[in-house]
Amino acid sequence: MVKLSISTDFYERKINLWLFVLFMLVCCSQSLLAAPIASIDRSVIAKDDTLGLTIRSYKTNSNGPDLSPLENNFYVIANNQSSRFVNRNGQSESWTEWQISLIPKRIGQLTIPPIRVNGETTSALYVNVQPSIPVPAGEIKPVYIESEVDRESLYVQQQLVYTLRIFQSIQLENMNISAPEFDNAAMEKMEQKSFQRRIGNTPYRVHELRYAIFPQETGELIIPEMVFTANQVEAKRSVFSLPGQGKSIRRISKQHTIAVKAPPTDYGDELWLPAESVKLVETWSRSLDDIHVGDSITRSITLNAQGLLKSQLPPFQMSKLPYANTYPDQGQSETTTSDRGATSSRTDNIAIIPTQAGPLTLPEIRIKWWNTKDQTVEETIISEQIILVKPQVGNTQGNSQPLAVDHSQIGNPIASRDVVKEDGDTFYWQLSTLFFAFAWIITLWAWRTRVPPKVNQEEQHNDITRLNITEKSAFKVLENTCNNNNITDIRVDIITWATCYWPDENIKSLQDIDRLCESMPLKEALGELDQQLYGHKSDSSWQGEELLESLKQLRNKDKQKPAKREKNLKPLYRG
Repeated sequence: MVKLSISTDFYERKINLWLFVLFMLVCCSQSLLAAPIASIDRSVIAKDDTLGLTIRSYKTNSNGPDLSPLENNFYVIANNQSSRFVNRNGQSESWTEWQISLIPKRIGQLTIPPIRVNGETTSALYVNVQPSIPVPAGEIKPVYIESEVDRESLYVQQQLVYTLRIFQSIQLENMNISAPEFDNAAMEKMEQKSFQRRIGNTPYRVHELRYAIFPQETGELIIPEMVFTANQVEAKRSVFSLPGQGKSIRRISKQHTIAVKAPPTDYGDELWLPAESVKLVETWSRSLDDIHVGDSITRSITLNAQGLLKSQLPPFQMSKLPYANTYPDQGQSETTTSDRGATSSRTDNIAIIPTQAGPLTLPEIRIKWWNTKDQTVEETIISEQIILVKPQVGNTQGNSQPLAVDHSQIGNPIASRDVVKEDGDTFYWQLSTLFFAFAWIITLWAWRTRVPPKVNQEEQHNDITRLNITEKSAFKVLENTCNNNNITDIRVDIITWATCYWPDENIKSLQDIDRLCESMPLKEALGELDQQLYGHKSDSSWQGEELLESLKQLRNKDKQKPAKREKNLKPLYRG
């Protein structure tokens, strides 16, 4: 009974401890969730524009934010509160938002200081306030349109920001605006904004549309007139009046002519990249401190560029490493927009499998680009790296396992054994040897006649699937190995390619490839390679030309397995 009492008390203390830890985790998560968030609808505004400030708090029973810190730089003209409750996949979330309208008091870089909400504070925000464009008195109408560009001349493929604004002081309906179209330029539409601007004593509703334009040819880029149409909303004369279409309104923006220059002559012959900023980021799938021969590591190189489209970003090219196999994957790229224009990124993944212990040198990566802000040539670099590859652990086979059967070892007698002199021990040893030999024959027969289960095939391809190795990239590595007559790496490379080419088959050796192919030239080339690897034929060096040619014929004839094609990038300007 005493023992039971002690055990119960122990478990009660343990349960209480876990409940306390769980309670603290919930409190911490709620504390993190309770931090208020502040955001603004634009980072660049005019002196007479309104600025939308949104403050969101996830705390229940939230009190209003303290807006007094805003009074130094802004006028607060509106403050609207709303609450929302959302249930997503069984997870409930609620928050309170305040939509605050501000008008700047001065021109320049103004700060929205941290705002205190329920004992927590938001992060500071910054706004660039520019002078308002003066409007001649004769052009101030109930509805008018204006347009502007951020520069009058630029280099080819450099970003140009085109802004179109529609002003209305009356109610409109059926509003439409034409979009710019170009034959010699690429374009990315940015987010549309709406705000208020006071002109004289009249408040206007402003609709702002912005476009990032990238001219693809030197000479002149013409941005044509944009046509805006709408109908004026007319008030009903009485409740019995029928609704009718108001007065039709049509406005046209002015045309812009931009001078597009060729790249500077001192830039050189490298790929032309005009951008505001370019950065290279490198990540690895695992730590580089414990890499062994046969291990698979994935290197990811991300190129981030401000002021370029994703089609302008070059793919990462890594040269063949002397003591490792490399398998590049198809890159992923995307373009996003902000107040500053287009921002693009491209990520390329390269699987690296070391084949020899010792230092593995990765050459530096150097991207040359033109700084459009400073008008200078820049280079972004990832420095050369040296990975210390350790010997393969234990007797694991992994990627270094024989890919063909070593025929030279079959049938050879046992090298040497200690002679057993005692008759009883000799008889026992002979009987045991006969039993295990018989069991080995039965096991071998069962293994040769078995049907490989599907799960074994899936495990066989786990590494290649995880590395995203395509048939095209695997064949490129194999082609280089054959051209270099590299018999050391040929086993790994041809098995890797064959696994990609026949993804539903369980391929372990050259015999498996011979079984799957119907090409007699390839069968002969595989036989020659098998003899060079594991036979007694060692009087001449191996040449990969015959094997490569037979593989190319196989790929050309097999129409039922089309190669995966990479998406073509937009043609890049090279001068």
